[in-house]
Amino acid sequence: MVKEVFIGVDGGGTKTLTLAVNNEGKELSRHVSPCSNYHSVGEDLAKASIYEGIRFVLNQIKRENEDKEEDVQVKSICLGMSGVDREEDKKMVIGWISELLGPNVPCKIYNDAIIALASGTDGHLFGIVVICGTGCISLGFNKDGQTTRSAGWGPLLGDYGSGYQIGYDILRHVLRAKDETGPKTSLTKVLLERLNLTKEDSLISWAYDPKNQNWQKFAQLSTLAFEQANAGDEIAILILNDAANALFEYISSIVKKLNLANEPFPLIFAGGNIERKSMFSDLLIEKIKAAYPNADIKIPNREPVFGAALLALNNN
Repeated sequence: MVKEVFIGVDGGGTKTLTLAVNNEGKELSRHVSPCSNYHSVGEDLAKASIYEGIRFVLNQIKRENEDKEEDVQVKSICLGMSGVDREEDKKMVIGWISELLGPNVPCKIYNDAIIALASGTDGHLFGIVVICGTGCISLGFNKDGQTTRSAGWGPLLGDYGSGYQIGYDILRHVLRAKDETGPKTSLTKVLLERLNLTKEDSLISWAYDPKNQNWQKFAQLSTLAFEQANAGDEIAILILNDAANALFEYISSIVKKLNLANEPFPLIFAGGNIERKSMFSDLLIEKIKAAYPNADIKIPNREPVFGAALLALNNN
Protein backbone atom coordinates (compact mmCIF):
# COMPACT_ATOMS: atom_id res chain seq x y z
CA MET A 1 0.00 0.00 0.00
CA VAL A 2 1.04 3.60 -0.60
CA LYS A 3 0.34 6.53 1.71
CA GLU A 4 0.18 9.72 -0.34
CA VAL A 5 1.62 12.81 1.31
CA PHE A 6 1.44 16.48 0.30
CA ILE A 7 3.95 18.91 1.77
CA GLY A 8 3.74 22.65 2.36
CA VAL A 9 6.65 24.83 3.44
CA ASP A 10 6.50 28.37 4.80
CA GLY A 11 10.03 29.72 4.55
CA GLY A 12 10.05 32.96 6.51
CA GLY A 13 12.72 35.39 7.57
CA THR A 14 13.00 33.96 11.09
CA LYS A 15 11.91 30.33 10.83
CA THR A 16 10.77 27.65 8.40
CA LEU A 17 7.57 25.71 9.05
CA THR A 18 7.00 22.42 7.21
CA LEU A 19 3.61 20.68 7.19
CA ALA A 20 2.52 17.37 5.67
CA VAL A 21 -1.13 16.51 4.95
CA ASN A 22 -2.91 13.49 3.50
CA ASN A 23 -5.13 13.44 0.43
CA GLU A 24 -8.04 14.73 2.53
CA GLY A 25 -6.07 17.76 3.73
CA LYS A 26 -5.64 16.37 7.26
CA GLU A 27 -2.44 17.30 9.07
CA LEU A 28 -0.02 14.40 9.50
CA SER A 29 3.15 16.03 10.79
CA ARG A 30 4.88 19.39 11.17
CA HIS A 31 8.30 20.73 12.02
CA VAL A 32 9.95 24.08 12.73
CA SER A 33 13.48 24.65 11.45
CA PRO A 34 15.67 27.79 11.16
CA CYS A 35 15.40 30.61 8.62
CA SER A 36 15.46 29.55 4.95
CA ASN A 37 15.74 32.99 3.34
CA TYR A 38 19.02 32.52 1.51
CA HIS A 39 19.49 36.28 1.23
CA SER A 40 19.78 36.29 5.04
CA VAL A 41 21.60 33.04 5.82
CA GLY A 42 23.17 31.94 2.54
CA GLU A 43 22.33 29.07 0.21
CA ASP A 44 23.83 26.25 2.29
CA LEU A 45 21.97 27.07 5.50
CA ALA A 46 18.72 27.80 3.65
CA LYS A 47 18.90 24.46 1.86
CA ALA A 48 19.75 22.66 5.11
CA SER A 49 16.75 24.18 6.88
CA ILE A 50 14.34 23.12 4.12
CA TYR A 51 15.81 19.61 4.07
CA GLU A 52 15.54 19.35 7.85
CA GLY A 53 11.82 20.09 7.79
CA ILE A 54 10.99 17.73 4.92
CA ARG A 55 13.04 14.87 6.33
CA PHE A 56 11.52 15.27 9.79
CA VAL A 57 7.89 15.16 8.68
CA LEU A 58 8.50 12.23 6.34
CA ASN A 59 10.42 10.23 8.95
CA GLN A 60 7.72 10.84 11.54
CA ILE A 61 4.99 9.67 9.15
CA LYS A 62 7.03 6.57 8.26
CA ARG A 63 7.54 5.69 11.94
CA GLU A 64 3.82 6.05 12.64
CA ASN A 65 2.95 3.80 9.69
CA GLU A 66 5.55 1.06 10.21
CA ASP A 67 2.96 -1.48 11.39
CA LYS A 68 0.67 -0.73 8.42
CA GLU A 69 3.23 -1.75 5.84
CA GLU A 70 2.58 1.44 3.86
CA ASP A 71 5.13 3.15 1.65
CA VAL A 72 5.09 6.93 2.14
CA GLN A 73 5.09 8.76 -1.19
CA VAL A 74 5.32 12.53 -1.64
CA LYS A 75 2.83 13.39 -4.37
CA SER A 76 3.47 17.14 -4.49
CA ILE A 77 5.21 19.93 -2.59
CA CYS A 78 4.60 23.67 -2.46
CA LEU A 79 6.93 26.22 -0.88
CA GLY A 80 6.03 29.79 0.04
CA MET A 81 9.40 31.50 0.34
CA SER A 82 10.36 34.99 1.42
CA GLY A 83 13.08 36.39 -0.79
CA VAL A 84 12.37 33.99 -3.66
CA ASP A 85 10.68 35.96 -6.42
CA ARG A 86 13.04 35.82 -9.38
CA GLU A 87 12.91 32.87 -11.77
CA GLU A 88 16.58 32.16 -11.03
CA ASP A 89 15.79 31.87 -7.33
CA LYS A 90 12.84 29.53 -7.97
CA LYS A 91 14.94 27.27 -10.20
CA MET A 92 17.56 27.05 -7.47
CA VAL A 93 15.04 25.96 -4.82
CA ILE A 94 13.32 23.53 -7.22
CA GLY A 95 16.76 22.04 -7.83
CA TRP A 96 17.19 21.48 -4.09
CA ILE A 97 13.84 19.69 -3.91
CA SER A 98 14.67 17.52 -6.93
CA GLU A 99 17.90 16.43 -5.26
CA LEU A 100 16.03 15.39 -2.12
CA LEU A 101 12.73 13.98 -3.43
CA GLY A 102 13.59 13.16 -7.02
CA PRO A 103 12.80 14.98 -10.27
CA ASN A 104 9.29 13.53 -10.65
CA VAL A 105 7.72 15.14 -7.58
CA PRO A 106 5.79 18.25 -8.69
CA CYS A 107 7.16 21.33 -6.95
CA LYS A 108 5.77 24.86 -6.93
CA ILE A 109 7.46 27.93 -5.47
CA TYR A 110 5.39 30.95 -4.49
CA ASN A 111 5.78 34.28 -2.77
CA ASP A 112 4.88 33.90 0.92
CA ALA A 113 1.89 36.23 0.39
CA ILE A 114 0.32 33.68 -1.95
CA ILE A 115 0.28 30.91 0.66
CA ALA A 116 -1.28 33.39 3.10
CA LEU A 117 -4.06 33.89 0.54
CA ALA A 118 -4.43 30.15 0.05
CA SER A 119 -4.78 29.58 3.80
CA GLY A 120 -8.07 31.47 3.66
CA THR A 121 -9.37 30.07 0.36
CA ASP A 122 -8.91 26.32 0.94
CA GLY A 123 -5.90 26.29 -1.34
CA HIS A 124 -7.50 28.03 -4.30
CA LEU A 125 -5.81 30.96 -6.02
CA PHE A 126 -8.67 33.41 -6.27
CA GLY A 127 -9.24 36.62 -4.33
CA ILE A 128 -7.07 39.16 -2.54
CA VAL A 129 -4.79 39.02 0.47
CA VAL A 130 -3.57 42.02 2.42
CA ILE A 131 -0.75 41.44 4.88
CA CYS A 132 0.23 43.94 7.53
CA GLY A 133 3.03 43.08 9.91
CA THR A 134 6.40 44.80 10.08
CA GLY A 135 5.93 45.40 6.35
CA CYS A 136 2.85 45.14 4.16
CA ILE A 137 1.75 43.84 0.79
CA SER A 138 -1.44 43.12 -1.12
CA LEU A 139 -1.72 40.49 -3.81
CA GLY A 140 -4.56 38.94 -5.77
CA PHE A 141 -5.79 36.55 -8.46
CA ASN A 142 -8.91 36.69 -10.60
CA LYS A 143 -10.80 33.66 -11.94
CA ASP A 144 -8.79 33.76 -15.17
CA GLY A 145 -5.59 33.20 -13.22
CA GLN A 146 -4.32 36.74 -13.75
CA THR A 147 -2.36 38.03 -10.78
CA THR A 148 -0.99 41.36 -9.58
CA ARG A 149 0.41 42.91 -6.42
CA SER A 150 0.70 46.24 -4.68
CA ALA A 151 3.14 47.45 -1.99
CA GLY A 152 5.74 45.13 -0.52
CA TRP A 153 8.56 47.48 -1.51
CA GLY A 154 10.07 47.69 1.97
CA PRO A 155 10.26 50.60 4.40
CA LEU A 156 12.72 52.71 2.43
CA LEU A 157 10.53 52.62 -0.67
CA GLY A 158 7.23 53.25 1.02
CA ASP A 159 5.38 50.45 2.82
CA TYR A 160 2.77 52.92 4.04
CA GLY A 161 0.28 51.26 6.34
CA SER A 162 2.86 48.80 7.70
CA GLY A 163 3.82 48.30 11.32
CA TYR A 164 7.09 50.03 10.54
CA GLN A 165 5.30 53.08 9.15
CA ILE A 166 2.93 53.28 12.13
CA GLY A 167 5.93 53.24 14.48
CA TYR A 168 7.72 55.83 12.40
CA ASP A 169 4.64 58.06 12.39
CA ILE A 170 4.45 57.85 16.19
CA LEU A 171 8.00 59.15 16.41
CA ARG A 172 7.31 61.86 13.85
CA HIS A 173 4.24 63.19 15.66
CA VAL A 174 5.92 63.04 19.08
CA LEU A 175 8.78 65.16 17.77
CA ARG A 176 6.38 67.58 16.05
CA ALA A 177 4.68 68.01 19.42
CA LYS A 178 8.08 68.65 21.00
CA ASP A 179 8.86 71.30 18.38
CA GLU A 180 5.35 72.76 18.79
CA THR A 181 4.76 72.35 15.06
CA GLY A 182 2.03 69.82 15.80
CA PRO A 183 -0.51 69.12 18.53
CA LYS A 184 0.35 67.50 21.85
CA THR A 185 -0.30 63.79 22.10
CA SER A 186 -0.43 61.16 24.84
CA LEU A 187 1.92 59.15 22.63
CA THR A 188 4.82 61.21 23.99
CA LYS A 189 4.51 59.87 27.52
CA VAL A 190 3.94 56.23 26.59
CA LEU A 191 6.69 56.28 23.96
CA LEU A 192 9.30 57.57 26.40
CA GLU A 193 8.16 55.03 29.00
CA ARG A 194 8.36 52.17 26.49
CA LEU A 195 11.92 53.10 25.56
CA ASN A 196 13.01 53.97 29.13
CA LEU A 197 13.86 57.51 28.10
CA THR A 198 13.27 60.72 30.01
CA LYS A 199 13.13 63.27 27.19
CA GLU A 200 12.48 63.46 23.48
CA ASP A 201 16.08 64.46 22.70
CA SER A 202 17.17 60.92 23.61
CA LEU A 203 15.17 59.55 20.69
CA ILE A 204 18.03 60.58 18.40
CA SER A 205 20.42 58.09 20.03
CA TRP A 206 17.75 55.38 20.02
CA ALA A 207 16.83 55.87 16.36
CA TYR A 208 20.38 56.10 15.05
CA ASP A 209 22.03 53.49 17.30
CA PRO A 210 24.47 51.73 14.90
CA LYS A 211 24.25 48.53 16.97
CA ASN A 212 20.49 48.32 16.60
CA GLN A 213 19.45 49.27 13.10
CA ASN A 214 16.47 47.16 12.10
CA TRP A 215 12.92 47.74 10.91
CA GLN A 216 11.40 45.66 13.68
CA LYS A 217 12.30 48.09 16.45
CA PHE A 218 10.17 50.76 14.76
CA ALA A 219 7.33 48.33 14.05
CA GLN A 220 7.26 47.22 17.69
CA LEU A 221 6.16 50.75 18.64
CA SER A 222 2.95 50.37 16.61
CA THR A 223 1.06 48.88 19.57
CA LEU A 224 1.28 52.29 21.27
CA ALA A 225 -0.91 53.79 18.55
CA PHE A 226 -3.48 51.03 19.07
CA GLU A 227 -3.55 51.61 22.83
CA GLN A 228 -3.73 55.38 22.70
CA ALA A 229 -6.32 55.40 19.91
CA ASN A 230 -8.57 53.32 22.16
CA ALA A 231 -7.97 55.92 24.88
CA GLY A 232 -9.16 58.65 22.51
CA ASP A 233 -5.88 60.31 21.51
CA GLU A 234 -6.57 62.18 18.29
CA ILE A 235 -3.06 61.81 16.90
CA ALA A 236 -3.06 58.05 17.47
CA ILE A 237 -6.43 57.82 15.71
CA LEU A 238 -5.05 59.92 12.84
CA ILE A 239 -2.04 57.60 12.48
CA LEU A 240 -4.23 54.50 12.33
CA ASN A 241 -6.63 56.14 9.89
CA ASP A 242 -3.73 57.09 7.60
CA ALA A 243 -2.47 53.51 7.77
CA ALA A 244 -5.92 52.11 7.00
CA ASN A 245 -6.19 54.46 4.02
CA ALA A 246 -2.87 53.16 2.70
CA LEU A 247 -3.91 49.51 2.97
CA PHE A 248 -7.25 50.33 1.38
CA GLU A 249 -5.46 51.94 -1.56
CA TYR A 250 -3.37 48.80 -2.07
CA ILE A 251 -6.49 46.63 -2.04
CA SER A 252 -8.27 49.01 -4.42
CA SER A 253 -5.43 48.84 -6.90
CA ILE A 254 -5.72 45.04 -6.95
CA VAL A 255 -9.52 45.18 -7.36
CA LYS A 256 -9.22 47.57 -10.29
CA LYS A 257 -6.38 45.79 -12.08
CA LEU A 258 -8.15 42.42 -11.80
CA ASN A 259 -11.66 43.76 -12.51
CA LEU A 260 -13.11 42.33 -9.30
CA ALA A 261 -15.32 45.26 -8.27
CA ASN A 262 -18.57 43.78 -9.57
CA GLU A 263 -18.24 40.19 -8.38
CA PRO A 264 -17.93 38.45 -5.00
CA PHE A 265 -14.35 37.72 -3.99
CA PRO A 266 -12.60 36.60 -0.79
CA LEU A 267 -10.42 39.20 0.91
CA ILE A 268 -7.97 37.66 3.35
CA PHE A 269 -6.52 39.63 6.28
CA ALA A 270 -3.09 38.40 7.41
CA GLY A 271 -0.35 39.75 9.64
CA GLY A 272 -0.39 40.65 13.31
CA ASN A 273 -1.69 44.19 12.88
CA ILE A 274 -4.99 43.26 11.21
CA GLU A 275 -5.61 39.64 12.18
CA ARG A 276 -7.07 40.72 15.52
CA LYS A 277 -9.99 43.05 16.07
CA SER A 278 -8.91 46.62 16.78
CA MET A 279 -9.74 50.16 15.81
CA PHE A 280 -7.23 49.76 12.97
CA SER A 281 -8.90 46.68 11.49
CA ASP A 282 -12.34 48.24 12.06
CA LEU A 283 -11.31 51.37 10.13
CA LEU A 284 -10.01 49.26 7.25
CA ILE A 285 -13.11 47.04 7.16
CA GLU A 286 -15.37 50.11 7.14
CA LYS A 287 -13.56 51.54 4.10
CA ILE A 288 -13.65 48.20 2.26
CA LYS A 289 -17.34 47.55 2.88
CA ALA A 290 -18.28 51.03 1.70
CA ALA A 291 -16.40 50.63 -1.58
CA TYR A 292 -16.62 46.87 -2.24
CA PRO A 293 -19.72 45.32 -0.66
CA ASN A 294 -19.03 42.08 -2.55
CA ALA A 295 -15.77 41.52 -0.67
CA ASP A 296 -15.95 38.55 1.72
CA ILE A 297 -13.48 39.56 4.44
CA LYS A 298 -11.87 36.58 6.15
CA ILE A 299 -9.28 36.09 8.87
CA PRO A 300 -7.94 32.56 8.31
CA ASN A 301 -8.01 30.13 11.22
CA ARG A 302 -5.14 28.26 9.58
CA GLU A 303 -1.52 29.26 9.18
CA PRO A 304 0.01 30.16 5.81
CA VAL A 305 1.91 26.86 5.80
CA PHE A 306 -1.48 25.13 5.63
CA GLY A 307 -2.18 27.20 2.52
CA ALA A 308 1.05 25.87 1.02
CA ALA A 309 0.06 22.28 1.83
CA LEU A 310 -3.40 22.77 0.32
CA LEU A 311 -1.82 24.26 -2.82
CA ALA A 312 0.30 21.11 -3.04
CA LEU A 313 -2.83 19.00 -2.59
CA ASN A 314 -4.68 20.93 -5.28
CA ASN A 315 -1.47 20.91 -7.35
CA ASN A 316 -1.97 24.57 -8.35
